[in-house]
Amino acid sequence: MEYKIQVKSFLVFNNKLTMTIMGEISDDAINSHFLSRPKLVLYCNNGKEDRRIPFVLSNVTYVDKKCFFSGEYSYRLDLLFWKTRMDCMPFTMSMNLSFADYYEENIPVDLTPELFESDEKCYPCKIKGNIVEFYPVKNKIYPSKISKLFFGFINFLIVFIQYIFAVLMMPLFVIDGLIRLTLTKNMPAKFNDENPLKRYVAFVFWRFSQVSTKKVSLWTAKRFIFKAMFSFYKIFKVQNNKITFISLRRNEISGNFAFVYDKLKYDKNLKIDFILNEHTISEMSLGEISKFTKACATSKVVILDEFTPQIHYIDLRPETKLIQLWHACGAFKTFGFTRLSKPKGSPQPTRNHRSYDYVTVSSSYCKKCHSEGFGIATKNVVPTGIPRTDVFFDVNYKISARKKFFDAHPEFIGKKIILFAPTFRGMVKETAFYPTEMFNLEEICAKLPEDYVFIVKHHPFVNDVQPIPEKYKDRIIDLSEDTELNDLLFVTDLIITDYSSLVFEAALLKIPMVFYVFDLEKYINERDFYFDFKLYIPGKIVYSQEQLIDAVNSGDFCTERIEPFADMFFDYKDGKSTERVVNLIYDCLK
Repeated sequence: MEYKIQVKSFLVFNNKLTMTIMGEISDDAINSHFLSRPKLVLYCNNGKEDRRIPFVLSNVTYVDKKCFFSGEYSYRLDLLFWKTRMDCMPFTMSMNLSFADYYEENIPVDLTPELFESDEKCYPCKIKGNIVEFYPVKNKIYPSKISKLFFGFINFLIVFIQYIFAVLMMPLFVIDGLIRLTLTKNMPAKFNDENPLKRYVAFVFWRFSQVSTKKVSLWTAKRFIFKAMFSFYKIFKVQNNKITFISLRRNEISGNFAFVYDKLKYDKNLKIDFILNEHTISEMSLGEISKFTKACATSKVVILDEFTPQIHYIDLRPETKLIQLWHACGAFKTFGFTRLSKPKGSPQPTRNHRSYDYVTVSSSYCKKCHSEGFGIATKNVVPTGIPRTDVFFDVNYKISARKKFFDAHPEFIGKKIILFAPTFRGMVKETAFYPTEMFNLEEICAKLPEDYVFIVKHHPFVNDVQPIPEKYKDRIIDLSEDTELNDLLFVTDLIITDYSSLVFEAALLKIPMVFYVFDLEKYINERDFYFDFKLYIPGKIVYSQEQLIDAVNSGDFCTERIEPFADMFFDYKDGKSTERVVNLIYDCLK
């Protein structure tokens, strides 16, 4: 493979770097239907920690065995190194490239741009071949305490005057809202809550915020209380034996938390607490806010299993270590900062994810993916393995899971069980769906032998029930709501999925897989993957229901791809991942 990359412009003003890049890649395998997209990453290192920032490519075209690409994006340089940002250490920047099965760090491409402009103010820089050297000027990036205090006071004065004026206008806003509530005058379309009281209150707050730059809402009030309570609880000492588990995705101790807790609970020297609910700050009661902030202020170790926005509104104390036991195995669909410019991707100015001291992953390959996605140093990503996968190496657990399933569904004994477990479409939980018309169970059952039966297991975000034909109710069961997905793998003979991270667990158990990806190109453009889907996916790829039926009938599942995939995404296959995570926790307690 050959490539050419040109930096068309390199502009550094104040705290911002804006780059424009054009390039091309030549390879005999490239044709007009090629789905792989080049990925450029700006690799920054200040000698203490590194950062991987994806470069956003807005145009990718394939012509005559060549891939042409270009893009322009702006980056906040002062937000690159979150925990050492105030140190303003000099740092270097180079470029990494991946395309299909090719990957290279610090590629030998001249970064000298056609157009170079810099104000030499905050980030003076020098370009030396494939390296850019930045020399931050602290007193330019961060104002002095005196100027910060002065401008802060002026800003407070302006906000205060606006706020007082808005308060004086409040009776008018109240009357205006009442008039609109009685339908004498229409309310703006965005105030469409079914509850008239909520609609009225939202309108009054909105009118207030049109006058005052100080926003007034339940959310801002709760956030203020949240930060204030955390500041209050910081008067208490950090308890060196205290561990708090926090999850917004579960209401009980399960998943990775359950495996880790089972190892820790016998240590009488530890004080272990749990905060398990799905409430955001605006939904939290004062009691929940108090419990949450006290735990964060006084715990030596805080453990998460999902994006937890509350954590990122506060600065945890230096003594407190934050560990993210990310719920998914491997590195499959892109997330976090890797999705810059994509729908629902984390914008660079946000501090989301940057607070993690450690993230546990399943393999060394995942380190660069998670450090990029979370905007943290590569060394903070630790390949311990995923605790909940330990059951796959427990023979007794496997026997117990099979017995439990077949006791509940004796009609499936002796059958060939197909697990249909796709992921959702849409960007967020509220809009999640699966196009069930693309998987016609009646037609599929009719064209497969009668000894094939189906377990349907949709993603928890999907609310629409997969229609089960009356004629085939003895061959199909829907367990989307009430069964642990991992347990179903022990009775599964074949998996039909698409972009679900279930692929990693299935690879550990060497279960044959068919990937039914009727919208692959669209999915790549909107979400994308950390690896080339066509090259690495461990099973048969089909694009239509007819191809799916043919693959199942012929037994053509490309199983030879499973073992290399598992080797790529699992450093350990020994059932001791929980033990390694627990050792990491104890290291943090020392």
